Amino acid sequence: MYAAVFFIGVFGIDRARKQIGTHNNAICPTCGAMTRFDILKTCSYFHVFFIPVFRWDVKYYVKPACCESLCELDPDIGREYEKGRNPEIRDEHLQPINVRPGLKICSNCKARLEPGFSYCPCCGSRLND
Repeated sequence: MYAAVFFIGVFGIDRARKQIGTHNNAICPTCGAMTRFDILKTCSYFHVFFIPVFRWDVKYYVKPACCESLCELDPDIGREYEKGRNPEIRDEHLQPINVRPGLKICSNCKARLEPGFSYCPCCGSRLND
């Protein structure tokens, strides 16, 4: 009975998420603000004694620091970041997944604002529509 319990914990399948880099001075495809992108990698893997044996379903994502959006990154560009290179990320490399519509960025103080504001409540500047 105890041997069966031991063998159940020896191997398994899990999902991993890891930040592999950042890209500075980028334009957010969702809100248009100048921002920093966090480059993320996710994958599923089979492990034995908590050591990954093989991986599948590898995907790369970009999370802008300015808003709560998420974009899938072209796998070729993601692999370049994983190798330590810093390739340019263009709009054609991004596919929006989780977009928060209507989020505004104040051009004066860079505050993130909900839709419906005509003036920034932080600095008083008029917002562009």
